[in-house]
Amino acid sequence: MEKHDVIVIGAGISGLSAAYHLAKRNPDLDILVVDKAKSYGQGNTGRSAAGFRDMFSSRINHMLSSSSISFYRHVQEVEHHDLGMKFVGYLFLAANNDRGRTLEKSMKNIPGTRIVEMDELRKTIIDSKLNAEVAGMLSLDPVEFGIFGKNCGVIEPDLICNFYYSSLKEMNVKFSFGTNVEKLILDPLKKLNFPGEPFLWQDKHVGSIETSNGEFSAEKYIIAMDAWSNTLLDPIGIDSHQRPKKRQIFQISGPSVEKLLFNDHFSSYGILPFTILPSHGIYMRPAEKEKSLWIGVSDDIGRDFTFMEEPEAETDFYESSVYPILTAYFPQLNDSKVTSKWAGYYSYNTIDKNPFIFRTMNAVIVTGTSGSGILKGDAIGRVTAALAGDMENVPLYSGETINIGDLGVARRKVDAEHVVL
Repeated sequence: MEKHDVIVIGAGISGLSAAYHLAKRNPDLDILVVDKAKSYGQGNTGRSAAGFRDMFSSRINHMLSSSSISFYRHVQEVEHHDLGMKFVGYLFLAANNDRGRTLEKSMKNIPGTRIVEMDELRKTIIDSKLNAEVAGMLSLDPVEFGIFGKNCGVIEPDLICNFYYSSLKEMNVKFSFGTNVEKLILDPLKKLNFPGEPFLWQDKHVGSIETSNGEFSAEKYIIAMDAWSNTLLDPIGIDSHQRPKKRQIFQISGPSVEKLLFNDHFSSYGILPFTILPSHGIYMRPAEKEKSLWIGVSDDIGRDFTFMEEPEAETDFYESSVYPILTAYFPQLNDSKVTSKWAGYYSYNTIDKNPFIFRTMNAVIVTGTSGSGILKGDAIGRVTAALAGDMENVPLYSGETINIGDLGVARRKVDAEHVVL
C-alpha cells in the first residue's frame, strides 16, 4: 500500500489551494493529490462562470473573497503569473423595491462600490424601457438604479489552477490523476485483528482509500470534492452539509452582442461589467476573447437536486425561460445565437450559503461553497490547511484572521448569505 502524510482528494480550486498552503507551511510533508480526471480543475472549477467579486452580504464570505482577490492580484501583478484577471467590475441592476433596497443595504459599506443612477445607465447600457405587458407576464422588476463594484471582474480558472499546480510541483507535491477514489476505508485506532473490525465500540479513523489504481493510506485526508463529496461520505455516515444543484451557462454571440459587450464606460478594459439583471437571477458575463456573453442563472424552485456525472445544458431551458427575460431587458439581443453551452454543479450549503470546513476523525472536509469556490479559493485553502494542521485561527492574505471554528459545524458562527448568483 502506498503511504503518505496527507492525501488531498480533489484537484479543483479548493483541493489545490489547500495542498499549496499546507505544503508552504510544512515543506517536509509527503502530500499526494488524487483526482479522477486526467488533469487539474476539470470538475466544476472548469465549468464555472469564472467571475470574482467581494460583493457579499455575509461578513465571512466577504473576508474570504476579498482576501482571495488580493492574493490573486499579487500573483498576477507581482509574481507575473497570468491569471486572466480583469477588474471589469460587477454591475447589479435593481429596482426601487424591497429586493433592490435590501441589495443596496448589503453592498453599501463594501469598499469600491457605488450607486449608478438611471441617467448613467441610459447613457451606457440600457437603451429602452421594459414593455409593461411583457414585464407583467414574466414578473420582471424594472431597472431603476445599479450598484457597481470595482474590486470585481473575470478570471480564467485554468490559469489559477495552473499557478497552484506548477507551484506544488516545485514543492515536490505528488499527483495521481486518472485515479477514481471509490471508498473511504474505516479502521480502528487500536487494531485487535478480529474479523469485522471496526466495531461500534472502537474508536475509528480513515485508514486508507480504495481507488481505481489501488489502495493508498495517509495520516490525514483532505476531502475537497465539491459536489461529489456525498459519494464518499454518505457510505460512512458523514454529513457533507451540501447538496449539488445543476447550473448552466449559455454562450451567445452576434453583432448585437459585440455592440453591448465592448463598452469602455465602467473600466479601462473596454468591456461590459459582469452584469446581473433585477429579476430571476440571470447574469451576463463578458467573454472578450470569444466576442461573446455568457448567460447564466441560479434557478432554484423546479430545479432538482439529482446528481449526474456529466450534466448537460438544456437549450430548451434557455429558449423558453432565459431568452425571453434577457431580451425583455435588452431587446437588441433578439438576434443573438447560442454558440456554446455547458453545465456543472453548485455545491450548495442550503442553510446559510457559507462554506463548510470541518474535521471528522482524521479527515478535513471542505464543501458548500455554493458556486463561489473560485473567488474564495485561496482563503478556503488557507483555512483548510490550517485546520489540517490543528490550528484554531488562521491569518488570511489580507491580514484579517478567521476563527476556523466559525466555518465548522459544532461551533459554527456565520451570518446567512443573501447574494448568491
